[in-house]
Amino acid sequence: MSFFSNKMEVLFWKHATKSQEQKGTSTLYLRITVNGTREELGSTGLKITSADWNDASRRLNGNDPLNSFKNEQLGILEMRLWGIFNDLLRKSEKVTADRIKRAYQLPPAVSFLSAFDFYQKVYEKRKDVSESSKKTLRNHRQLAFRFLVDNNLREVLVDEFTPEVMEDYRAWCKGCGYKDSYFTRSARSLAAITKFAKRKKWVSENPLEDYVIGHERIERPEYLDSVQLRLWRNHEFSHPTAQKVADIFVLYARTGFHYQDLMQIIRNPTDFLITGIDGKQWIVKPRQKTEVEAKVPIDNFPEVKEVINKYGGWSKVPTYCNAKMNDWLKICAAELNMRLVPAQRIYPQLSVKHGRTTFCDYCLNELGLSREAILTMMGRISAAELDRYVRSDERAVITSFKISEAALAS
Repeated sequence: MSFFSNKMEVLFWKHATKSQEQKGTSTLYLRITVNGTREELGSTGLKITSADWNDASRRLNGNDPLNSFKNEQLGILEMRLWGIFNDLLRKSEKVTADRIKRAYQLPPAVSFLSAFDFYQKVYEKRKDVSESSKKTLRNHRQLAFRFLVDNNLREVLVDEFTPEVMEDYRAWCKGCGYKDSYFTRSARSLAAITKFAKRKKWVSENPLEDYVIGHERIERPEYLDSVQLRLWRNHEFSHPTAQKVADIFVLYARTGFHYQDLMQIIRNPTDFLITGIDGKQWIVKPRQKTEVEAKVPIDNFPEVKEVINKYGGWSKVPTYCNAKMNDWLKICAAELNMRLVPAQRIYPQLSVKHGRTTFCDYCLNELGLSREAILTMMGRISAAELDRYVRSDERAVITSFKISEAALAS
């Protein structure tokens, strides 16, 4: 049985290779005929048991539980062809077998969010990607969803996610208060989706192929200098939790660890505290994100021992979740700033990450340590990575001259 509508016939037919004939199986193929002109559309991708094929109905019979599913797939293919045919008629455009074939062979429309979700599932399964990188992609997906919803683009297709949409995303990020550097990082994730869709053949062309995201502009790091940290340490905060959070921040500011790394040290200090080759106490801790070891000679940072001794040991230092730490740090900064002159005031949006910038600033600009030494303590490999955490200033120049003068005098 064939299916007619004025000028088009849709026909499914089976064909078996020699090996399939031996197994009693076949592959279903598809062709159309329009105004007497025939075009082969190739394999449907459906493998069948030959005996189950009904030549009259062009559908599958038999007891195979997959036959119903395969018949549904045939129906979907058929409806898609009639949709193309009727769309051409509705637009009063010329209907030919070749034109329908070319439209049929285009990839099915895939929404940007659907492609993002599929990409994320693949990314989550990768064992070579750190948990923090997976978390970053989740955050970028949430940000993209908010942008699309706010701009009535929730159903936008991958091939419609053009450079113009990306520029709208840039403007939206700026309007929401996100820094340009955050747009740059998240835009790379969004561009990866269209590239992924092209690789999966969901789109014939990557709409962002020629879009230049640009280099990430690294913002000037915020930190506490030694004067500010001394004022911080000497201040008695009005709330017990604020005081504990302030003490923990000192540990971040004099070890340079990320939130989770320091929490692991506090909970299991014996796993990471060692006696170094200089006979002094060190913390040697593989960073959770990269597994690169951070090596910090804590005897060279007396503020660390001061906090640890205050609580009676590493394992007795209080701990809080990252979000609670960040909330309380802003409260601490606000309380201390009320007592300080403008030039001394603490960055009001203080968070745990500013402990790392404070550590790097102290080591580079006040102690005059080399970038290589700081990289070792931070558990970093590339010197370029330090640019996120520290910039050299006149203090580094002064410190360098003092070191040089002392070396010449000895």
